Amino acid sequence: MAHVEVDLRVQHYDDLLLSQTDDAHLYLQRGELHGENRHWELAWRDFQSALKNTHDDNLRLDIWFYMGRMRLQAGMPDEAKILLSKVIALDPRYKSARLNLARTYLALEEYDLATDEMDSFMSLLNRPTPDQFIERAMMAKSIEIEGLSKAIEGLNDGIDRLGPIVTLIELLVDSYLEQDETQLALSAIERLPGSVKALPRWQLKKGDIYYLQMRFVDAQAAYQNGLNTINTMPTHRQLMPAVQALKNQLEGKLIY
Repeated sequence: MAHVEVDLRVQHYDDLLLSQTDDAHLYLQRGELHGENRHWELAWRDFQSALKNTHDDNLRLDIWFYMGRMRLQAGMPDEAKILLSKVIALDPRYKSARLNLARTYLALEEYDLATDEMDSFMSLLNRPTPDQFIERAMMAKSIEIEGLSKAIEGLNDGIDRLGPIVTLIELLVDSYLEQDETQLALSAIERLPGSVKALPRWQLKKGDIYYLQMRFVDAQAAYQNGLNTINTMPTHRQLMPAVQALKNQLEGKLIY
C-alpha cells in the first residue's frame, strides 16, 4: 500500500511537470519520491534536472544534500561523501548533511571521522536525543584501541545532559563491563532512580556483576530481591512471557 501511495504521488508530479517543465522544486520533490521507491537512477535524473532549473544557492545546497543522502541510501558512500562534504563546506551548520556524512563515514569504516562528524552534528542541537547519543557511542566503539573509552565518555555526557535515561545507562554498563570495570558498571546502575534500579532485570544485572567480583553473598541477595519483586506483582503480570523468562533466570542463579 505504501508503494501504491508513492506511485500515485509520483503520477501527480508527472502531471504537474507536463506544464511546468522548469520548476526545480517539482523535480526535487519527485526525485525524493523516486528515492522512497528505491528507483535510484530516476531520482538522480530528477535531482540533476532540479539543479539545471535553479540559480537559487540555498535550493542548490538542498539538492546536493538530497543527492548525497540518496547515494548513501543506494550503497554508494564514496559518492555520498563527496556531495555531503560539499554541502558542509558551503554551510557548516547544515545539520542533516553532518548527520548523513557521519553515517557515510561509518559505511566507509572511517570510524574516527564518523564519531567526529557526529560530535559536530550534535553540537548544533539544543538537546540531542538519547538515540543520537547511542548512535554516536556505537560509532566510537568501532575505533581501534581508544574507541570504547570515547564511547563511554560520550554516554556519560549524554546522561549528564539528559538525566539517567535507561537506554543510555544500559549501554554504559555494558561498555564498562567490556573494559572489565565492574565497579564503574555498578556505579552506573546506581545513577538510575530507586524505583528503576529495583526492577528485577536490574537486580539480575547487579547480581551478575557481583558474581564477576566474587561477591557471592551480594549476588545472591540481588537475585533474591529481583525474585521477590516478581512474586509481589499482580498475577497477570507474573504470567507475561518476559516476566516468566526473567523469573526463570533469577531462580536458576539462586542457590537454595
